[in-house]
Amino acid sequence: MQQYKNIFIYGFAIFSMFFGSGNLVFPLQIGFESGTHWVLGVIGLLITGIALPFLGLFVIKLHRGSYTSFFAEAGWFAKMVLPLFTLSLMASFGVAPRCITVAYGGITQMLPQIPLALFSVVFCAICFVFCLKDSFMIRALGKWMTPVLLAALAVLILVGVISAPALEVDGDYKATSVFSNGFLRGYQTMDLFAAFFFSSLIFKQIQDAMGEKASHKEVIRVALKPSLLGAFLLAAIYCGFVFLGAHYKQFLVGIVPELILPTIAEHALGEKSALIISIIIIFSCLTTGIALHNIYARYLCSLFKLPESKFPFMLLLTIIITFLVSLLKFEGIAAFLVPALELSYPSIIALTVMSILSRGHRRLKITVFYGALVAMVIYRYVL
Repeated sequence: MQQYKNIFIYGFAIFSMFFGSGNLVFPLQIGFESGTHWVLGVIGLLITGIALPFLGLFVIKLHRGSYTSFFAEAGWFAKMVLPLFTLSLMASFGVAPRCITVAYGGITQMLPQIPLALFSVVFCAICFVFCLKDSFMIRALGKWMTPVLLAALAVLILVGVISAPALEVDGDYKATSVFSNGFLRGYQTMDLFAAFFFSSLIFKQIQDAMGEKASHKEVIRVALKPSLLGAFLLAAIYCGFVFLGAHYKQFLVGIVPELILPTIAEHALGEKSALIISIIIIFSCLTTGIALHNIYARYLCSLFKLPESKFPFMLLLTIIITFLVSLLKFEGIAAFLVPALELSYPSIIALTVMSILSRGHRRLKITVFYGALVAMVIYRYVL
């Protein structure tokens, strides 16, 4: 019984860590931009938004929960630079402040007069408190926050599907462009990057719970079950969101990204939409923001060889940076986040696949990794 309880707690925690700001926006945008071909958009999204992150979860488990061991497959320089680069983009300089701007879009449905700066301060303060202890954070995410979040998402999607308007037939959509749009939007969730660090955190928690006598294979087998549960929940929500984005397209013209979900909820739920939307957006952004700040601060402590007693101070520093970047708003953050992803993601994907297919051939992995990186630089800035 305890085993199944842990599967759900860790599975829910994995879902809540991944389901953040981009996951609330990009599936809806895919549906809006796909129209009658929305299924193709879902398929593209599931490849980069579900399959790739799951590979990331798996590859870190193969490396015994060590993301530094994984990045070392691309050489000593990648081992030093990639964790700092990816975590900085995910945490204080990218995804975490994006979570704040999206959550702010949700809270303004109930409190339209609240300024972004004040909301960001409150959001960051909550993150700080929950990040202070790893075991408490995992339990809070998996046992308390995620069930509430999933219930609210289920209500919105079910009611939205039942009351959805008919699809608008538009002959301008091309199947290939719809699929590629879904594929590329999955990039922007940054979930493959997140998988490396979230998997390491979950793996170590499971390993500690099973004790030193448990073999590596036993830990991997146990860790895969909550990973599959988290991936299934994400896929189900993505499908529902893309469907809603396509069917409610007529109400979304001219709507900024962070207000797409509140707009759909208002049409589907009427007066009850404000409460549901506030729960969904705030809980989803908060859970991801908490996990990212915890991992980033702990990484910086290990990088600079700081004792455990210094963790709260490093955590406070990263949260202050997040607050400042959040003031750029959603579009301002995307302006530097998207180009960085376009350059780095293909090489990370190549390294992930190579690490799963082969445990050796390090020189080949280094060649493939840097080859993909150079190719993307040439494609973006030369051709």
